[in-house]
Amino acid sequence: MGKLQIKLETFFWGRPPTDPKERRLLLKLDLVILSYVCLSYLDRANLANAYTTGMKEDLNFKGNDYTYAGSMFTAGYVIGQWPSALILSSGRVSPRFWFPFCMVAWGLCTLGTAWATTPYQVWGIRFTQALFEASTFSGTHYILGSWYKDHELGKRSAVFATAAQMGTLFSGIMQGGIVSHLEGKNGLRGWQFLFIIDFAITIPIAIYGFLMFPGSPHTTKAFWLTEEEREMCLRRLPHTEHVKMTPKSLGKSMKKLVSDWRWYLFTSLFMVSATAFEKVGVYTEFNLWLKSAGYSKQQISYYPSIFTAMAILSTYILTLISDETRNRFIINPIMFLAVFISSIMLLNWNHLNKCAHFFAYIIGGLGYAGQASNFAWANEMCRDDDVLRSLTLFSMNWNLWYQIVAWPVVEAPRFRNGQIATLVTGAVSVLIAAAILYCSRRWPPALPKAEMVEVDGRLTTLTGKGPQDNGNGHKRITDEEHESKDANINDTISTIKHV
Repeated sequence: MGKLQIKLETFFWGRPPTDPKERRLLLKLDLVILSYVCLSYLDRANLANAYTTGMKEDLNFKGNDYTYAGSMFTAGYVIGQWPSALILSSGRVSPRFWFPFCMVAWGLCTLGTAWATTPYQVWGIRFTQALFEASTFSGTHYILGSWYKDHELGKRSAVFATAAQMGTLFSGIMQGGIVSHLEGKNGLRGWQFLFIIDFAITIPIAIYGFLMFPGSPHTTKAFWLTEEEREMCLRRLPHTEHVKMTPKSLGKSMKKLVSDWRWYLFTSLFMVSATAFEKVGVYTEFNLWLKSAGYSKQQISYYPSIFTAMAILSTYILTLISDETRNRFIINPIMFLAVFISSIMLLNWNHLNKCAHFFAYIIGGLGYAGQASNFAWANEMCRDDDVLRSLTLFSMNWNLWYQIVAWPVVEAPRFRNGQIATLVTGAVSVLIAAAILYCSRRWPPALPKAEMVEVDGRLTTLTGKGPQDNGNGHKRITDEEHESKDANINDTISTIKHV
């Protein structure tokens, strides 16, 4: 590879392995893992698009009915997260089975929503759907952390996070097309077709996951990985003890969880920051303003795609900055600055023209970068215990109370209380991120190291034995030789700690 090619690939996709076998393995993992987890997010944001394009009137939503639908979903999501976290880290149920099962279950719930006739039915369906959807977002970050090195993780987390936004973008564009071409066909409204088509998309993706998804490195039986590649998957990553979960092992992990700063601070970080930094998308304030301002159904479906495109672009760019500077913390004040501008502008509602409204909502897209950088940060800092890592990642999505208190739909489209709350929670998020930075330096966790690293362009196994070939063409080096090659190894070792 030429130097320019290496530099470009390193900047946009992470430092490429120089060992051809590892490079081939990484390409395989990217093609299968990333394709599946990204496709699983194609049917996002369907309720928001349906609500603003006819569902509200057809089902007679009144007052805070829509807010309660969102809160019921969040309640189901919160309840469903820890069971999924324990299932994925138990070593007893493969993600290859768990993810597709949950996808089929929430797909059926999506289909059922098309025939709901009251807001109360929507509440019940959304709660049940969330129990299964809870497996996916944090679960994907857990899986990415199981397969990728630290310097590979950030950009791949960004690809997944932007795929979630692509699902929102896709849903809005699809709903605009549905309203234009399918409204009234076979006696069905456009918003009903949205849920039916989402279901039709979900099932083939679930089948693809069942056939191709590799599960976890310790238990994978993927037919597209050779035995040598399966061994390499384990040895190139920081080593953690893998045991099938028992009451004793779970108790040990839970003791570490409650006595360690990482669970408390990382859970608090995203729980608080998501309520502030993701306000435009989570509370659909852009869509609701467009509806109140008299825009057409097609415009309500299409225009928020500009915000979503900003979220996609900024998430990837800010993750590049985070990776390049080896600084996860810095993304949090950048996100706060963006939503600070957005909220301050919207608090001055009467002084804004339509262009200013569009700007205030679109700049809020920068607030989504934390979905990649903060989850990658938690993944990297919790590699010493799979259960701790899984429970921490899943706990980061807890925010049940906030929408009812600060963003009730009866206050749309201004959401004055929500904008004020955003300024407060955004500032608190930056302080929590600073606390994580301090604790990671003051009480650094004992993170494991990989068994295999690159030295002079070759994968090398670290061992306390004498030098010998390990049978796979990978040279073994002794601890003494390893010490003498520190300068070389430190540039490529996968356990670089991102601040």
